[in-house]
Amino acid sequence: MPYNMTLKIAPLARWDASPRCVLRPLALRWTSMKLILIALMLFIAHVVFAADGYLIVASPKVCKQGLYHQPSGGPFSVFLFCDDALGSNIGIINTADGAGPGTIPLPQPKTWDKWDVNDRFWQQPEWATDVNSFAWSPDLRFLYVATSGIYGTGDLYKLDLVKRTYVTLLPDSRTPVELNHGFTTEITHVDIKTGELTVEFETFRKSAGKTVVSTVRVK
Repeated sequence: MPYNMTLKIAPLARWDASPRCVLRPLALRWTSMKLILIALMLFIAHVVFAADGYLIVASPKVCKQGLYHQPSGGPFSVFLFCDDALGSNIGIINTADGAGPGTIPLPQPKTWDKWDVNDRFWQQPEWATDVNSFAWSPDLRFLYVATSGIYGTGDLYKLDLVKRTYVTLLPDSRTPVELNHGFTTEITHVDIKTGELTVEFETFRKSAGKTVVSTVRVK
């Protein structure tokens, strides 16, 4: 008895015309674009994180107690104390082996005699009290400290870590202060290429009848 069998084969043109096949190259292209975008975002995040390593916000609202190391292999660290109602306070520690200069380039003559294995900690009430932000200089030789005028002085200080000395940068002629009115400084940005700082200076001006915030740049 004869047996008839019909075999149906779909034409290739039908498969070629399938929307899934047409869209597959586009999907692959979109996947590649997403991977490139993710890689770019990770790179940008790395750069931003590296820049942020030079500036630490220390105000009580965001204070995180602990040791903050210098970036780029520097020998110094700041210990940030979050003392609640007493504000944020800091101390500087040389955490390098042998209390040496680490990666700090020393000028001629290359003298390093202000730090020792038994003299690693530095704290002065003027710049260590009621700190709201601090920043490392790009060459790691200096630490800038901005203070609040509640328990601290409100001044902006520049600490020479090699010589273990400090000076006051603000207030100055650009940021006049009225008698019996306090003020506060806060570092908001550090340019790691030029070393220039952007600082907000806040004070009450009786003549204006309000609190005035000025933005100044220092180095």
